[in-house]
Amino acid sequence: MSESLLGSQKLVGVDVGAANGLLPHWRSLDGIATIYQVEPRKESCDDLRAQLQNSVRPDLYQVIEAGVAGTEGERTLYVSNVPTGSSLYSPNPDARDNDGQYTDPSYFWPITERKISTRRLEGIFDEVSERQVDLIKLDIQGAELEALEGLGETRLSNLLCAELEIGLHDIYKEAASFCDVQDFFQQYQMQFFDVRVSRARLPRNGSSGTYEQSVFSVQDNSPTLSARVWEFDAVFFRSRTDVLGKRDPNLIRRMMLIYATYNFFAEAHRLAEDAEKAGILSGDVCAELQKLIVDLHYVKHFRPWLSRHRFWGLVQRIRYRLAPRNVQRWCQYMYQEYPHG
Repeated sequence: MSESLLGSQKLVGVDVGAANGLLPHWRSLDGIATIYQVEPRKESCDDLRAQLQNSVRPDLYQVIEAGVAGTEGERTLYVSNVPTGSSLYSPNPDARDNDGQYTDPSYFWPITERKISTRRLEGIFDEVSERQVDLIKLDIQGAELEALEGLGETRLSNLLCAELEIGLHDIYKEAASFCDVQDFFQQYQMQFFDVRVSRARLPRNGSSGTYEQSVFSVQDNSPTLSARVWEFDAVFFRSRTDVLGKRDPNLIRRMMLIYATYNFFAEAHRLAEDAEKAGILSGDVCAELQKLIVDLHYVKHFRPWLSRHRFWGLVQRIRYRLAPRNVQRWCQYMYQEYPHG
């Protein structure tokens, strides 16, 4: 269904900081999208190439070994004790987490400095003759916005979706804040849609999980003990007005598939309707695309207990009634539905 939605055209995704492999929510694009995985460390690139043998279409992937920045040339890489904490920005020992209780110093320190050659994304994609970037994710320990700026005006002006990790506790002195990121995207007609939150639990005597196990006798990840917001991935989509204003049926299809990749199926369905009203799609094509979106949602996410059936509705009402009030659902402290209005 994803292939039918996209048609014969190309969808290009870029993962900058791809050390852990294909993102779980991008797996539906495996075998459909052209995906570039960018990593500065040779060992990580070798691992990524080995993982590609399990993909549906290994030929659609390209692993690029490069340190990405806003400038071309030599930069200092601050290599942390655990490699995934390495950054072009130096960790700030005076503001590890405001009060020093959550961060394990051994994750970052000792820090070693290494000179590396950095590339702008614009230069990388010019080199491989890839004019189009539809979807990008960046997770490079504070330098995400700088690297994104290096994509260049043309590609940024046509980018459909971006997902960036944003830290909240001044771990890296030069890292952009959420406000910086939002201001940047507003210049390019990109709108903030979602956050994927990462939380940190308070260690005790330097050991994670001790409060949960020894003090409160619950599982390590029990939702009955709140965890502090540590960082989050912010998701931005190109504005619907800008997408429709380009009057490109192929662009509409790509945008619909990207919406669906992030589970914004309703937005994808509505986009087809708006494109028909604007005379970009015919009524028949609109109906076909909307059916594909509904079918894709069913195949990707069907769970009997979420269906609109009297039996499962009763089960849900009983479940809500029995659930403890302080177990989280969408919010941290209350078990409840999404708010309306």
